[in-house]
Amino acid sequence: MNFEILNKTLSAKNIYECKNVQYLVRELIEFRDIDISLLNVVAGVDLSYKGDIGICVLVVFDFKTMDILEQVVTVSKVSFPYIPGFLAFREVPLIVDSINRLSVNVDLFIVDGQGVAHPRRAGIATHLGVILEKPTVGCAKSLLYGCYIDPLNELNATTDLVDPVTNEVIGKVIRTKVSTKPIFVSVGNYINLEKSVEIVKRLTFNGKYRIPLPTFIADKLSKEERKKVIL
Repeated sequence: MNFEILNKTLSAKNIYECKNVQYLVRELIEFRDIDISLLNVVAGVDLSYKGDIGICVLVVFDFKTMDILEQVVTVSKVSFPYIPGFLAFREVPLIVDSINRLSVNVDLFIVDGQGVAHPRRAGIATHLGVILEKPTVGCAKSLLYGCYIDPLNELNATTDLVDPVTNEVIGKVIRTKVSTKPIFVSVGNYINLEKSVEIVKRLTFNGKYRIPLPTFIADKLSKEERKKVIL
């Protein structure tokens, strides 16, 4: 684990400090062509909120059988405000706490949020991947940054997500279910875009789910746990 980036993330108090951390994160991104057949354990991460209380759910799956191996729920007060483009500073503390409570080793994390499809290439999936020094994939339900042409209304139709300034491809827009809104996939860390897309398509099971099953379950559980929180 990269404790330097983690500590800087936890101590950042304003936008200027946060941007400096994101620039450091950007320099540490590694694009790797991983062998998907070697993945054994994957996890989905999602958070819900009730007031200033954050509910983080981490659901761990056997990648071969898709059996649930472990679930962790962490509930804690969140001090950093919601600011688009700086989600990691709000959510990473809860996510890392959840990961530290796991009893199994996770090979890859799928995060409900952006990876390098971010103005400074440091979305929450990338930020988390740099801290963990593990493969992460960003899979978001809505656009944060970039331009794209809407994919055809066909199963797994895909178009490029492009940086409007540099014209660099920073992600893929995928129609994982016919007649539903597409999702936005980008590299977190220690993986490349091609393998990120392959994993997302595999985990949406040919149109059964709009988002990958690990984050679908994490999202569902976080909303259920939110109902239990008493303010």
